[in-house]
Amino acid sequence: MAVAQIDDNAGSGQSKTLTQMMLTAIAATQKFRVMERGQIDVMLQEQQRAKSGLVTSRNGGKVGGFQAADFLIYGTITTLSATKKSDFGATLGMALMSGDKQQGTNCYGGEVTLSLDIRITDGQTGQIRYVKRIDEKKKAGTICGDGVPQVNATELFRSASDRVATGLVTTVYPIKVANAQSDGTLMLNYGEGTVKVNDLVAIFRAGEAVIDPDTGKQLGSSEQRLGVALITDVQSSFSKARPAAGFESPAQARDIARMATDDDLSAYPKAKLKRK
Repeated sequence: MAVAQIDDNAGSGQSKTLTQMMLTAIAATQKFRVMERGQIDVMLQEQQRAKSGLVTSRNGGKVGGFQAADFLIYGTITTLSATKKSDFGATLGMALMSGDKQQGTNCYGGEVTLSLDIRITDGQTGQIRYVKRIDEKKKAGTICGDGVPQVNATELFRSASDRVATGLVTTVYPIKVANAQSDGTLMLNYGEGTVKVNDLVAIFRAGEAVIDPDTGKQLGSSEQRLGVALITDVQSSFSKARPAAGFESPAQARDIARMATDDDLSAYPKAKLKRK
């Protein structure tokens, strides 16, 4: 996997930072070998030095030979904007503390929004495998008097990178039930960076294969939704969930888990499922 190109239409100056964060997030899933294309020129220089005999090399001075990426990520930072609005509660508090109810210092809060357009393509066929607009928002701290409310934009980019990694990995390798324990606990084969405590996931069982009658290619399979489960514990490489609704048939190993959609939640109205 490689990040092919990240454009910065918002003028944030963070395209290189976002690229590195994506590489880190995807490598952390341990599902892909990650190619750092920005370092290929450096590696080529080392190979040229080896070929000239200036340094020794394990590949006998061979130049090139880098493995092509199976998946390429293209992205655009479309928005990085901040809003500022009056914080009446903080303003009133400052006025009461100063003893001047009429001319208290004005206080402000705000919010920063980061928007990305992401496209992930198959490096061999050029087929688009995943398209997503990602919007991340973070509230800024309150500031009283002059100045602009501040927010740690790094957290926004880190969160967006995690979502890109999740989209890529779960498109190619879906989240699955690794083990269904006797007490109903479901062990899922993804952990930190993919799911969070209190996330709701829908559990599906794959059914009959769907075959294209013209090409004979398997297009997917029919699925049976078993129910919705709540993530209760997240570790580095696995997570735990408990059934929250449905499951007339118990889940079992190799069943597929996906982030629950509104449609999944509405299928179980009596359970009163709510996103945390």
